[in-house]
Amino acid sequence: MALALLVLAPVLRRYDLGASPPYLVAGLLLGLPHGAVDHLVPAWRSTRTRPLRTRLAVLLGYATIATAALLAFRAAPTPATLTFLALSVLHFGTADEGFHAERAGRPIRYPVSGVLARGGPPVVVPLALWPGTVDPLMTSVAPGAAALLTVEVRLLAAAGLLLAVTATVVRALRAGRTAEAGEPVLLILLFAAVPPALAVGAYFAAWHSTRHVARLLSDDPANRDDLAAGRLGPPVHRFIRRAALPSLAAVAVLAALVGGPADPLPATVAVLAALTVPHAALVAWTDRSGSAGTPRHDHS
Repeated sequence: MALALLVLAPVLRRYDLGASPPYLVAGLLLGLPHGAVDHLVPAWRSTRTRPLRTRLAVLLGYATIATAALLAFRAAPTPATLTFLALSVLHFGTADEGFHAERAGRPIRYPVSGVLARGGPPVVVPLALWPGTVDPLMTSVAPGAAALLTVEVRLLAAAGLLLAVTATVVRALRAGRTAEAGEPVLLILLFAAVPPALAVGAYFAAWHSTRHVARLLSDDPANRDDLAAGRLGPPVHRFIRRAALPSLAAVAVLAALVGGPADPLPATVAVLAALTVPHAALVAWTDRSGSAGTPRHDHS
């Protein structure tokens, strides 16, 4: 995905493609199902939990946190938006660190430089290099947010990102993890070259969400035999069945809140951001529950 967009980047810029909000919204909606089975995860993670009670408790907590986040966006859009940007860096970065740890069968750790290097490009690079495109979108969501992100703030964030990427690349190369070392560089190139709405939407749908679904497939106890035998189809179909209804419900709520003649982008971002807050909290909990010296899964 990233390499294809990089190849097409000159054409996209030449014909002014990939900068309008629908590209971003489409990517966010395509990636929405990756959090649709969150209410099942705690029961998957522990045999001591009572599945029905746990699911109801998670759903109640999820709805409460999401509602509070949505009200915060309505009451104070500027601080809520800036907080959401910081949360996005943290969530994207820790998710990638967890993904690589699981693939390698090593304990999940969160080096600050690694989290920033992997989670920073989707947020920092567009803000630093595409202000003429990003700022109007941000202003439509939170009128005062772009003004608070001064040139100095953006340059400082970009410098911090480059330092984090350098440290992460060096650490990965020393450990012999060449592919992991190249990812932060690839992400920086992607977000520097491709119009941000398309780049962020594609990243969210095809990178972040897909990796999270891959982790969920190995979390689900029902998939154990299929994955051990190398059968990917049944686990994917099982996930689709379980994610379909919650995803449709989220889209229905979004459509109800966005409906009307006004600009749909602010409401869309607010709803998706509100759903991200409990999702990020749950992912952080599941990673921490498996990070005390042992990987979350046995990949032998």
